[in-house]
Amino acid sequence: MIKLHDHPLSGNCYKVRLLLSQLGVPYERVYVDIFEGEHKSADHREINPNMKIPVLQDGDFTMWESNAILFYLGRKFAPNDLFPDDPKAFGRASQWLFFGKTTIDPNLALARYFMRFLTPGNRDESELKRLHEEGNKALTVLNDHLTQNEFLAGSYSIADIGCYPYVALSPEGNFDLTSYSEILSWFERIKSTPGYIGMED
Repeated sequence: MIKLHDHPLSGNCYKVRLLLSQLGVPYERVYVDIFEGEHKSADHREINPNMKIPVLQDGDFTMWESNAILFYLGRKFAPNDLFPDDPKAFGRASQWLFFGKTTIDPNLALARYFMRFLTPGNRDESELKRLHEEGNKALTVLNDHLTQNEFLAGSYSIADIGCYPYVALSPEGNFDLTSYSEILSWFERIKSTPGYIGMED
């Protein structure tokens, strides 16, 4: 059985759980207490030298990096509706997954970390301001795209699963989503897809 080493507060872990649920794939969750530093333990370094989560173990095959795991699972369990087979659709999905990792997560996820897990005295306020500025630029790109597209790569796919978590969690980083009406509608469409689970499910 597939094993997923994760933590319930991680958006990167959540995206993998969401895909596994929507593919109907059974798996075993292995809790990694990142607040106690378990991701830096010798045992964890053996499966991920980068000392992060999630880590996926599929028999004797181990991999890390959340979006790479989405590609792997989508391909392993193909054909399915979440992993595009058409080259253009695959290209679009890849584009948005890379956008998520280069532009959404570095700003929205880090702002969430600042606001949720650091005390005010330990926050770099100038850096937080920069994260909000860049994060709102990313949200604008996403919102503009969604004005004419129900989902990021045409139909619902790993692209949406990859980008959704830290956008949905962005209010925890003091992002106000009320002016991003298309993103809010996108949230509702995602929540209505078969096999959807929330972050705490």
